[in-house]
Amino acid sequence: MVDLCTSHPGSWIKLIHEMDDVTVAAVHDSGGVRPEGYAQQFAEENGVEQVTDTIEEMVDMVDGAIIHSANWDLHLPHALPFIQAQVPVLLDKPMVGNLRDLNEVQRLAAKYQTLIMGGSSIRWADDVQELTAQREEMGEIGMAWCQGRGDFFNYGIHTVEMFQGFFGAGVLAVEHVGRHGPTDVFRADYADGTPVFYALGAVANPWFIAITGANGVYSRIVGSGTAYQRLIERFVAAIKSGEPPIPLDENLEAIKVALAAKVSRREGAICYLQDLGNDERFDGFAFAEEYAKLRQ
Repeated sequence: MVDLCTSHPGSWIKLIHEMDDVTVAAVHDSGGVRPEGYAQQFAEENGVEQVTDTIEEMVDMVDGAIIHSANWDLHLPHALPFIQAQVPVLLDKPMVGNLRDLNEVQRLAAKYQTLIMGGSSIRWADDVQELTAQREEMGEIGMAWCQGRGDFFNYGIHTVEMFQGFFGAGVLAVEHVGRHGPTDVFRADYADGTPVFYALGAVANPWFIAITGANGVYSRIVGSGTAYQRLIERFVAAIKSGEPPIPLDENLEAIKVALAAKVSRREGAICYLQDLGNDERFDGFAFAEEYAKLRQ
């Protein structure tokens, strides 16, 4: 585990240690959010034998790496030593925050033939997967509505990955269609014409998704109870098989959708994913600075 900024490492390590054939062999924290010495404390509390001074030291110790940094702009540089050594990597959500890093992740994965996956655990939540299993019985799909709580990107990515957990990749464009209080509503248009309306910053706490099909309306209130476990299980399976649960470009499309939503809200016009510029970004350093203040 690299960087212990968020609540995820503490939650995930308990789930990992419940698995029969997996353990957390080493941790490293680069600072910025947690105080000095936190990595050693974390290791002692969670039975981790190795605390390394550098990321590079970890590479030969592990079969896979999880990059947990709250600053998503550090995900790629912190993953690079593992990628170059062909050690599978999971990038915690959001995987990256700009198009340059997104393209570089794909380039490096191809160059070094390294397995890279990650993003939101909500994509793999039991509720989303159960809904996906019903897709055939829904008949022709007319539209979808979903919503999620929290901020625009760090939490909003859960909502995007929730509907992409059902529909997969293939979004052509995103349009901001309205705002009420803290809630922004968008429409994501798929290549086959299916519109997905989704709300970010929803006032209701749980995630929610509803699909309108020819044979009825199918919906789920999506709980996060098993989501962490399901994502970890898929990463472990991917390490063993060498195959990610979904293609990397599909995994990363949620970042493009989020960037397009940002552009559309700012410019008041539809934004096509193919028109996104390399300078469009969510600032991971600024987010991590605010996150650290709240933590401290």
